[in-house]
Amino acid sequence: MSFKAKMGLGAVACVLGMTMAATSTSVLADGAGAFIGGVLATKVVGNMRDQTEAQQEQAYYARQSAAQPVPQAPAQKSPEQRIAELDKLAAGGYITPEEYKSKKKAIVDGM
Repeated sequence: MSFKAKMGLGAVACVLGMTMAATSTSVLADGAGAFIGGVLATKVVGNMRDQTEAQQEQAYYARQSAAQPVPQAPAQKSPEQRIAELDKLAAGGYITPEEYKSKKKAIVDGM
């Protein structure tokens, strides 16, 4: 049972207990017991309404996220594409000839 549910049940029990106790004392005569019971009942109902609104909001966002397409992972490049990129890097001077040879060997070995 959730904490809020336990608190709600405790508040209801408190309201009922106070109402029963108030009927046997003079507190009910001046309306203080009814006032306190009303305040507690209002708080319990307010908490229940807030919880319901939060659950509805969560459900709304869950539906929204489920409706959005999941992005696909980029497709793995073929060895030919990877070697072509490697050629461009070497032609631009971004990698050394030794790096080119070792990377190309790794691509070919992975085929």
